[in-house]
Amino acid sequence: MSYPISEEHERLGRAVTEIIVNYVRGLDEARVTSNATPADLEQLFDEPLPQTGMDAADILRRFTDEVVPHAMQIPSPRYYGLFNPTPMPIGVWADALASALNQNGAAWRNSPSASIIEARVLNWLCELVGYGPESFGTLTSGGSEANLVALKCARDSVHQSVRDKGLRAAGKELVVYASEQSHYSFEKSVDILGLGRENLRKVATDETFHIRIDELRAEIERDVSVGRVPCCVAGAAGATSTGVVDPLDELASVAREYGCWFHVDAAYGGALACSEKYRRLLRGIERADSITFDPHKWMFVPFACGATLIKGGGRILRDAFDITPEYLSEDRGGADVAYDFFRYGQLGTRRFNALKVWMALKTLGVRGYAEIIERQIELTHYFAARLDELKDFERLGEVETAVCCFRFMPEEARALDDAAQDELQRALQRRIERSGEAWLSTTVLKGRRALRVNVNSFLTERRHLDDLVELLLREGAQVLR
Repeated sequence: MSYPISEEHERLGRAVTEIIVNYVRGLDEARVTSNATPADLEQLFDEPLPQTGMDAADILRRFTDEVVPHAMQIPSPRYYGLFNPTPMPIGVWADALASALNQNGAAWRNSPSASIIEARVLNWLCELVGYGPESFGTLTSGGSEANLVALKCARDSVHQSVRDKGLRAAGKELVVYASEQSHYSFEKSVDILGLGRENLRKVATDETFHIRIDELRAEIERDVSVGRVPCCVAGAAGATSTGVVDPLDELASVAREYGCWFHVDAAYGGALACSEKYRRLLRGIERADSITFDPHKWMFVPFACGATLIKGGGRILRDAFDITPEYLSEDRGGADVAYDFFRYGQLGTRRFNALKVWMALKTLGVRGYAEIIERQIELTHYFAARLDELKDFERLGEVETAVCCFRFMPEEARALDDAAQDELQRALQRRIERSGEAWLSTTVLKGRRALRVNVNSFLTERRHLDDLVELLLREGAQVLR
């Protein structure tokens, strides 16, 4: 007797659709955070390895009753945390379709349509950032992997034998330069690639948190003077803490002057290219040798989906990563090998992540993305203006994207030492988190703790930000007590 898989899909599909619809319908009113502790949740899910199966309806009931209430409600319009978006409905269901097809996008013959769609999506992203037709890339699990892939290409560009013989082929220490605002994945990447964490130069920023070109030059000159080799200059296009975009055109010129690979981490800010109003912030990004771009950030597709884009094209990625296992070694006599994506990065098995990007782009188009991005930046300016009216809060830097950084600094706190003032920021963040009415993060800017609001959700409206301001005032008063 055959397993009734189609009937099972129909039954589960109806049930899961109802769960998703009810979940999304209640986002505006739901608590953003759970007050459960790790110990609480360990106890809730403390159960032995199942020996016999249970009905799917009971499993889904547990999901609704126990998993959902204790999840961070990232899709909420009142989630103002990290670059985690409300996913577009088409992206959610594209993920389900990708799971049903269950393609392994490593080799073309195992995923013919999926591989061609991935190539098309990568061509679209390259076109969006201003790259020419010779460019190419690869989808990744996110910005961390994308930065690692790009930095490997940068490392290998120093000497043609580095890939095979290791860093001894370079003969000298290789150095990477990035802003002190750069993502933590740079530190991990230089470690993984054998460059050493001490050979990542975190260059000082100015008062608005942009990398200082004069400090960058000074760092490079110091390294050159003692025989080190400048390998890569990396700029931020939407730094995680502040959302700022470094002066990419100037960085490109410095990189060219010293013979360095130029990389731009545009995991968040790359989508600014959709907007005619704001793409000026990215001027110079088209000069980068490589770009990190995360569709799972400002393109609103579900986690996880990042991308490494390479100006010089797929040959650079192939030179860095290509290998032919014996079970994939037969000569197929066609162009399909060019669509074997395992040759363009370190991943073997690869999910059909391109589907949700393809569907999302076709649903909104560049203009649709521009409208959302511009509205979110305008909402962030509105929130910043509200803060400027309050005597107990001070803003830090300028709003460039959809991120606003600030500090809670009432008169009573100004005489406190730095540590006490920093603890005040943490205390206010914790009270807001415990309230369940919103969630925002803290970060460290110039060595001091700050509060950070990012308008992530396309569901967020002015009324939500007005509520956030009132929440900050109310919980701030409680902190002082």
